[in-house]
Amino acid sequence: MLNETILHHRRGIGSGLAFVVSGPSGAGKNSVIDRVMQDLPGLSYSVSYTTRPPRPHEVPGRDYHFISHDEFERLITAGELVEHVQYLGDYYGTGQAQIKEVFAHGEDVILNIDVNGAKTLREKGLLRFTVVYVFLATSSLTVLANRLRARGTENEQEIEARLAVATRELAAIPMFDYLVINDELDQAVEELAGIVTAERARIIP
Repeated sequence: MLNETILHHRRGIGSGLAFVVSGPSGAGKNSVIDRVMQDLPGLSYSVSYTTRPPRPHEVPGRDYHFISHDEFERLITAGELVEHVQYLGDYYGTGQAQIKEVFAHGEDVILNIDVNGAKTLREKGLLRFTVVYVFLATSSLTVLANRLRARGTENEQEIEARLAVATRELAAIPMFDYLVINDELDQAVEELAGIVTAERARIIP
């Protein structure tokens, strides 16, 4: 009985936690998230919708649901997205049904969301669930620029546009609960995993 009373006061795995990971394009959010999900049980990734075309290494249904503008607008009209944003001409959004399914299976969910999308969730909430906001970035814009150029998926003009957006996104850091610097992948993975573990152990009033 005592053990049950003690465990009642901590969240634990599958208690309806949503971990929102946001930050500039090129900061390595997917790489960090993938590793954390390998290391920790009970985490499921919410695959976002986007209207941009897939990059060479991306797999539809795993990295994103790649859909047309018309289909994206249908999801908005039907109220099937918990948040959506426009980024450099393309739309990105998070589906409500997938998140509900994750929670119904007794897992927590981790989401890779644009900074403006995170702001939207801050304002409206995510259904009745607890949301933990993590900002993931490199230590400088120079590091970010080098990383964007190294991945070779954008031309110089597109890179400059992403860096301009990143500069504005950095101003949103105070809105988040945690900051993870991803200059060294192993350290960033350890920090994000530590955040998930700590939040699961947080005492429920």
